[in-house]
Amino acid sequence: MGSKSSEKTIWELAIEERNNDQEELAKQALSGNQDVSSPHGDESSVFVIGSKNAGKTSVILRFLDRDEAPKSTTALDYTFGRKAKGHNIAKDVGHIWELGGGTFLSKLIDIPISQQSIRTLSVAIVLDLSLPNELWVTMETLLSQVKSRVNKVLEELARKNPGVVNEMKKNAWKKFGDDHPDKSLVEPFPIPLAIIGGKYDIYQDFDPEKRKMISRTLRFIAHSHGAHLQFFSTKSESLTGRVRGLMGHLLFHTSLSKSVSVDHNKPIIVPAGLDTLSQIGAPPVASEDLSRLQSRSPYDLWKAAYATFFPPEKYVQRNTGEDPSKDPQFYEPAVDSMRKQKDEELERYRKIAERKAREVLATTGGKTKRVQKQ
Repeated sequence: MGSKSSEKTIWELAIEERNNDQEELAKQALSGNQDVSSPHGDESSVFVIGSKNAGKTSVILRFLDRDEAPKSTTALDYTFGRKAKGHNIAKDVGHIWELGGGTFLSKLIDIPISQQSIRTLSVAIVLDLSLPNELWVTMETLLSQVKSRVNKVLEELARKNPGVVNEMKKNAWKKFGDDHPDKSLVEPFPIPLAIIGGKYDIYQDFDPEKRKMISRTLRFIAHSHGAHLQFFSTKSESLTGRVRGLMGHLLFHTSLSKSVSVDHNKPIIVPAGLDTLSQIGAPPVASEDLSRLQSRSPYDLWKAAYATFFPPEKYVQRNTGEDPSKDPQFYEPAVDSMRKQKDEELERYRKIAERKAREVLATTGGKTKRVQKQ
């Protein structure tokens, strides 16, 4: 598999990698050793987002089998992996995008999620299990924004090619099977989705009732969205291997173990479609609150129950409401001027990154090719 270079930009690296492949193919053609009628393998992408410092970079490094200390991701990062296709010279290419900063830079999600990538794109949300009071808001904010962007792209694509969008939605239901008892109660995400709970080594020392609440809540969220759910720690070789297998499945459609672990005293591992609402159970809502909440959706019930166990931190709550920087009572000329400058820099970065992303896709054949499931 490939790796990043500290001496070149990610865009230069991607273009150079494709040029190297083309040079190798030319050599093989001249020697008469290979059939070069189909020079490139399939391509797919995975977009990794989630809590700040939850282990997103570690997940990627472990998947790429790179033994190095993770560095903080400041904005939108890119790397790739390659997988050989038997004895053929062509290799499958997996594009890996990572968004740093938790929910702060979530407007950059428009770059990896595009009409060019959507048909072979997966999303992995990495949540920090060690900070349960922040977990729900981070999960809800990112999931909502990704869902909104995906739906917008699919609407645009449907106007050009409705058959492709219908096929994607049909594939999203396949993981549940025809006889799943919850088919009328869930709404699978239109593209493959995984929820990874990071820092399991800290979480495992929590009070059992807290672990039970966190695990059941995440099982409900994952199941209702047709997502894979898996806990992870860099300090566990078995969990590292599991996450590596999950990433390989998302990028290269390798087979994924069907083993399930739902005991809150152990790492939670539930492949998409293999859980049920009856096994997850009802949210633990206090009897005095039940009448007030009984008209709410199951999602709202779980949200209320989770907030009872883990009240959201005040600063996290502000992230989902009004922007305090626009409140007159916080007016500060020097700070506001710098904030405006940084916002403008971020917008310029977003536009440049979008343009560069299109250039990378152009060097890989102009569009993303569909990966055939193994």
